[in-house]
Amino acid sequence: MKQNDINDTSISRLKAQNIENLFNVYTDEDQNYFYNILKTVNFPDDLNSYLFYYYDTEVKDTWPLIAWKTYKDVKLWWVICAVNGIQNPIVQPVPGTRIKLLTSDVVREILNEIKRS
Repeated sequence: MKQNDINDTSISRLKAQNIENLFNVYTDEDQNYFYNILKTVNFPDDLNSYLFYYYDTEVKDTWPLIAWKTYKDVKLWWVICAVNGIQNPIVQPVPGTRIKLLTSDVVREILNEIKRS
């Protein structure tokens, strides 16, 4: 089931930018929620250049900090990791690494698509 199918108000209030919206939610025998994190988000390697721009990471940059600088929302770190093929978001970017950042319009469309699904 998707989180939107759960009647728990704390789950149903999740915003589209939360990564939790991408995963199915399950309950265990004690009725604790857990996510199927094996589902992935994939972006094509050959994105049209008008959909993104390049950013050179700086000292002290983290995925949430870059998301804040770019989208004013730390919860959108997963978009940055997904578009750049980052499989382990615990490892922070090395300063000077060039990454792709989707434009705000593209991210808004992605979030709208998540809401509709």
